[in-house]
Amino acid sequence: IVSLLVIWAGIGIARETLEPLIGEPIDPELYHDITEFVESFDGIEGVHDLIVHNYGPNQSMASIHAEVPKDVDIEASHEIIDQIERRVFAEKGIYLVIHMDPVEIHDEWVLKVRQMVRDVIGQVDPGLDFHDFQMVREEEQIDLFFDLVVPYEYGEEMEDAARLKVLEMIEEKDPRFQ
Repeated sequence: IVSLLVIWAGIGIARETLEPLIGEPIDPELYHDITEFVESFDGIEGVHDLIVHNYGPNQSMASIHAEVPKDVDIEASHEIIDQIERRVFAEKGIYLVIHMDPVEIHDEWVLKVRQMVRDVIGQVDPGLDFHDFQMVREEEQIDLFFDLVVPYEYGEEMEDAARLKVLEMIEEKDPRFQ
């Protein structure tokens, strides 16, 4: 019985030590806190793909993608990003690396198509989302690029079905959309 207790305690200690190093889901409150903090800055249109790595007590590193207006001077956006990274470390003790994704915020037609994509995705499943929307207009077709975000619970089959349904419904709106 004592041997079993020692083995059980050893397994518990090993698990507590290894889980943060191997990777465990981020605390939802910390996720919300970081994303809201980054989004609160002028010049940041949205964020996604936050990943936090915990390397022990007070030793965390994170990366996040921040959408910035594509027509803003790159140096101005870079200064905002640097300021956010410094403030996150000073206030939260997390080394944050921010990747900038340029997005369109002025072209009415692009914004209209983006909203159409949002509506289609919501019709397929309100649990779906998207980010990194880009549009390239060519003579014969209009290329739409975006990342479709599916719920964690989706299996590969459900993910494929959702993706195909979104593509089908977008193409129904305008056959030039690819």
